[in-house]
Order: sequence, then C-alpha cells, then structure tokens
Amino acid sequence: MNGCNFIDGFNGLLTIHSIIITFALAIINFYFANIDLLIICYLFLIFLIIYLFFNFPNAQIFLGNSGSYMIGFILSFLVLKTSEHTQYHKIYPFFYSILLFYIFFEVFFSFFRKLFYEKKNPLYPDKKHLHMLLYYKLKSNPKTSLVINFLYFLALTPLIVLKNFPGLLKGYFILLVISYLIFYFRLLKNYQS
Repeated sequence: MNGCNFIDGFNGLLTIHSIIITFALAIINFYFANIDLLIICYLFLIFLIIYLFFNFPNAQIFLGNSGSYMIGFILSFLVLKTSEHTQYHKIYPFFYSILLFYIFFEVFFSFFRKLFYEKKNPLYPDKKHLHMLLYYKLKSNPKTSLVINFLYFLALTPLIVLKNFPGLLKGYFILLVISYLIFYFRLLKNYQS
C-alpha cells in the first residue's frame, strides 16, 4: 500500500501500473474460474480506466493519499486472494512478488538507499525515486509514466512461461533487481552531472 503512495503523483503512473496488475490478475482468475475475484477485477478495471481518463495525460483530478492507499489496499486484496485460490494450481507465490515488483522494490530500495548509501534518515522524503530521476531526463510527466509502465509491462511478459517454475522465478526476480539497480544508478549519474 505504501508503494502505491510512493509512485502516485505522476499523471497516470500508479493508475496504468494498477491496470496492468489488475488485468494480469483478471486473466489468472478467468483461467481458474474464480468468478467472484474476476468480477472484482473487472469492476476495479472500470474504475481505474474512468479515473485514468481524467488523470492522463493532463490531470484534472488526483488520487491523493487516501486514493493511492485505497488502490494499494484493493491490489493487495486481489493479489492475496488470487494467490490463495491458485496455490493448488502451481502458480507459485514468487509469481505475485514479481507482479508487484516495482511497487515493492521502490519502497524497499528507497529505504535502504537513504539509510546506507546516502547516510540519511530513511523516513524523510526525497526526490531521488526512479520515476523522478527519469522525469528529470525526459522533462515530461506523461512520458515518464508511459516509459516506466512500458518497461514494467515488458518485464512481466516472461511470467507467462515462468509461472510454473519456482527456481526460474527466483532467478528472474534477481535479474529484475539487477536491472533496476543498473537503470537507477545510470539515471542518478546523469542527474548529478
């Protein structure tokens, strides 16, 4: 939930990200005939698409803290319930960790980056999140959201093949961490120079 609040603030970033996650969950629930969860996914997708119409590319309305936490809560609920219903069908929990990778890792990495790399209090905000560094490079709020979500979507495509292989999922998760760190520190280097 906190990760959703972290990436909220750029037009469409959280909303498009949530649409991708919810769509993936809808496909899984459709495949395994979890009708109740499928209906919730569809209703949530409708809400997100309507909201996106008013928030992207030019924002007329904003989520705010309560809206981003609400989206985080619904995503958490959908992921936990989908995971619970699919555990007997060999979709391993690491699949869902990768599905939530950007939201989770942005919080995790920011905390430890501030604590160990910058020697600062990790509880204070800063302007060195991945999406902010990319924004400094692109100089466009909508482009930043589209680039991050496009890269995220590309990162999720191997899950179609890897969903049944726990060892490969763990290896892929490590690959995502390494890719994130390389991308982040290249952007940081450009930002500082």
